[in-house]
Amino acid sequence: MTVSFNNDSYHLFLRSHKNKLFYRSPYPGNPGDLLICRATAAMLSDIGITTTENPQEAEIILYPGGCPTMWPTAMVHIEESLKKYTRAKLVIGPATFEFGYTGWDKNFKEFGPQISGLFARDPQSYVNLKNANLPSNIQTGLSHDPSLYLLNSSWMEEQRKNCSQEYILAAFRRDHESSPGAEERCIKPLKAILPEKMFAKMTRWCKKRSKRRKILVAQKLSNDKLPFRDEDIWRMAFDDYVETIRRAKEIHTDRLHVMILGAMLGKRIYGYPTSYGKLNNIYEHSLKGWADVTFAG
Repeated sequence: MTVSFNNDSYHLFLRSHKNKLFYRSPYPGNPGDLLICRATAAMLSDIGITTTENPQEAEIILYPGGCPTMWPTAMVHIEESLKKYTRAKLVIGPATFEFGYTGWDKNFKEFGPQISGLFARDPQSYVNLKNANLPSNIQTGLSHDPSLYLLNSSWMEEQRKNCSQEYILAAFRRDHESSPGAEERCIKPLKAILPEKMFAKMTRWCKKRSKRRKILVAQKLSNDKLPFRDEDIWRMAFDDYVETIRRAKEIHTDRLHVMILGAMLGKRIYGYPTSYGKLNNIYEHSLKGWADVTFAG
């Protein structure tokens, strides 16, 4: 199993800035984001980059990656960093860049002089970066999701040694990144006429129905007699998240880092659609050829 970072644009950027003092920014996220943070820390250490716990003295504020442009809370966190730490340059590690959820393109144009690099983790995100008409001083590139840096690490090898096959795991979303079901598509025209709270309640109900349908598909696809576990894995502490995936024989998910961690552990994965092709795009770019992933739905 291998993913090459030798000519990865993000890795090359970090190596070219190895003499700078970095602050690795914490940010709102789930256990999958913590996997990115763990891999980023390993990458910085291997390159020989010095980090600080004090952002005031940093030359580069590094936001490790993930999905900031899909979540307003993440973009608020980034904007606050840009306003507060004006002496440092901002870099966003390999991430998803999608239009229509936050005003990231407008924000990055406004703070252009303070931004040094923005890196995409899939080809569509890279196209979106190119189409955003960002200031020319901002370096962009197409890279791998940072978590894949752990693929051949001693930590991952230890996790593989402790894998078991105890159950079939289902880990599905119920947020705005999940693929819309028929009910959600039907109620969409009502958004303009219903009170906000009522529409939000109806949307949550639709998301639950959509998740239930995915679980039924997963149960039909699985020919195993092992127990079937439906987990809200995003709520778990990091160690519980890793162990839950490590103990599964087969995984059904629309969560990217459940797919990625499961693939790195050698698990059989069934990937399900999201609202914008998130899993498929990263599979084609970084996992195809070595990961045991089949797409359902």
